[in-house]
Amino acid sequence: MAVTADRRTDRPEHDLASPPRALVLRLGDWISRGSIAGLAAGLPFLLAEMGWATHKGLPGVAPMLDMSTIFHGTDKPTMDPMKIPADVVIGFVTHLNLAIAFGIIFALMTPLFRNGLVLLGAGAAYGVLLYVVNIQILGNTVFEWFTSPMIDQSFQLFIHVVYGLLLVPFFLGTVTRLRASAA
Repeated sequence: MAVTADRRTDRPEHDLASPPRALVLRLGDWISRGSIAGLAAGLPFLLAEMGWATHKGLPGVAPMLDMSTIFHGTDKPTMDPMKIPADVVIGFVTHLNLAIAFGIIFALMTPLFRNGLVLLGAGAAYGVLLYVVNIQILGNTVFEWFTSPMIDQSFQLFIHVVYGLLLVPFFLGTVTRLRASAA
């Protein structure tokens, strides 16, 4: 390695000196980490939704039936006993894919956060943003079932914030390393 006045050039992480450059150089890493984080946060999210549904006297599969309306573009879940098993699977797959996609989006934003505390706040804010966009905006314009009186909006806000916070641990070390290499 060349000897220069800047000793950082000898370190491989020197290429990560700026957050935008880190994003470009490590795009595959960010997408992979975001996919895993989204899946890991999406499964407890779904379990909590299922638990809340049973607490409210609904079947545990109700959240998957709700999610199937996104795939089908329908106003409400099917009540046809012949279609329910397929719609449970469709809703589950739809939920997991959205959780992964939202995890990737969060991952691509993490190089912008300078430390763990900011990342924690960003995770909570991201959960609120997901709730506002997915439930309040899209739910009032495209997927109206998600704003029906049967859906507890306070729980929806809470669980979306939890989803955002569950993403954070997957990026704490990365944000710390990015900042250390930029110093």
